Amino acid sequence: MQFCTDLVAGLADSGVTVVFISPGSRNTPLTLAVAREPRIRDINVRDERSAGFMAVGYAKATGIPAAVLCTSGSAATHYFPAVVEADQDGIPLIVLTADRPLHLRTTYAPQTMDQADLYGSHVKAFIDATDPSADGRALGARIAGDAIDAIAGAIHCNVPLDEPLVPEELPEVPEPQPLDRPVVEYRGPTDTLEGLVGRRVLIVASGHQADGFAEALDTTARALGAPIIADPRTRVHGPSVIHHGDLLVSARRGDTRVLDALKPDIVLRLGPLPTSKPLWEWLAASGVEQILVHHSRLLDPLGSASTMIDADPTAFLQHNPAAQPTPADYLERWSMLDAVAGAASALAIEALPFPNEPEIARSLMAQTPAGSTLYVASSRPIRDLDAFGVGRPDVAVLANRGVNGIDGTISTAIGAALAGDPVALLIGDIAVLHDATALAEAAALGVPLRVITVNNDGGGIFSFLPQASSDQIETEVFERHWGTPHGLSLRNVAAALGMQARLTTDLGAFRAAVSKPIDGAELIELVTDRRSNIAHHETIRTAVSEALRGSDEVQ
Repeated sequence: MQFCTDLVAGLADSGVTVVFISPGSRNTPLTLAVAREPRIRDINVRDERSAGFMAVGYAKATGIPAAVLCTSGSAATHYFPAVVEADQDGIPLIVLTADRPLHLRTTYAPQTMDQADLYGSHVKAFIDATDPSADGRALGARIAGDAIDAIAGAIHCNVPLDEPLVPEELPEVPEPQPLDRPVVEYRGPTDTLEGLVGRRVLIVASGHQADGFAEALDTTARALGAPIIADPRTRVHGPSVIHHGDLLVSARRGDTRVLDALKPDIVLRLGPLPTSKPLWEWLAASGVEQILVHHSRLLDPLGSASTMIDADPTAFLQHNPAAQPTPADYLERWSMLDAVAGAASALAIEALPFPNEPEIARSLMAQTPAGSTLYVASSRPIRDLDAFGVGRPDVAVLANRGVNGIDGTISTAIGAALAGDPVALLIGDIAVLHDATALAEAAALGVPLRVITVNNDGGGIFSFLPQASSDQIETEVFERHWGTPHGLSLRNVAAALGMQARLTTDLGAFRAAVSKPIDGAELIELVTDRRSNIAHHETIRTAVSEALRGSDEVQ
């Protein structure tokens, strides 16, 4: 018990403020240690998979490592999806797993399995805390530090615990000893941008970046006269931002892209792959010189960057000034085309019957209360927000783009809401059903979370993929394995699990509903049609292409 108490104190010394605990017996000493540590909030979550994603959401929103704690046996395996997401997206996560005592390992005793190196290469480190006489406080501090140092990620600490699990006397909780982490010095190049002055530069920014990124990027873009195509998560702003980059890049004149008329001399890529598939496909095939700046284990999955700089993009921009002003003619051409694309898409969307998915994303981005976080699910929601939403500096956008999966999306949004700011979540119906038990957790915790779910009765994104039109796949087979219709009312599911829930069919009512302050757990359902949705997207993109085709800027 003393070791567990000290371990938790070490986590708290390093700034850990929340631990998500799932019920069990073997983890009793650790659970007691967390519950008695006044600097840590202990949150009970029945499902380990959900708890893991809540921790990811909390850490993603705050940058502070969050911890999860479970009993021995298969419980720890349910953290695996969240561990992978943390690893891929650079999120600091601490996984504490209780284990059976050493003498029971490999005996196949009840609730016993091999928990050593359970998560393999998906964690930064595995610690098997088999020595109860070790310095638990130092270990806790090291775990928290390792989770956030360099490229953040997950740390797994496995703690074998023997009977008795409840001691006759509890040890004293140690006095706080706060630790200050040393500031990491920037060690990358400092003259990279000097060589870009006078050239036609396109900046592509993506991912959730460190504080100060938007300001540094705005300064750099102004100096270079460079347009910025930014992923919704970057939260960038200013006159250099191109709001409809996905529509511009995908627009065509016959067999050629409109973008070819604005082909840059060089692309400065900041962060991971952008959401827009047309954009990263163009980057991969364009042959344009590219500089990639990204602090990551996998720098360039496209293989198209001629220069790769392993550095934090914010620090890179702050240490690479582009002092000489560059003529803004190139930016002005991009901005004019952006205005044309925006006007054409707006007219096309407004002509569509509501509910339609482009309008849902567009209106939600515009109407979400200032100071909120907009969490966006994978598949269609993040793509629709990227294509049709216009970013705002007063609304943060988060998404699970580590492995681009739908697993645990509601849970992750709950974790972000527990960090402080209210959260609006845009999510599809399959992702809701995949994480439906989290609706009960949201209701029980009373978090400020508004779930906006688009119910198109199945996996809508697959209707955009070759599987839907292939002559090799019969319609019935497609529907069974990709369309996956379920026929469920999601508002009824949410209501049964304790959430306030309702259906919205009117655009004005929808905008009014999502503009209200978010003060509790609620769900808004909008019903759309998968087949109509494909036609809606084609209509909008055709309208944009036709409008751009007539613009002088692409002649």
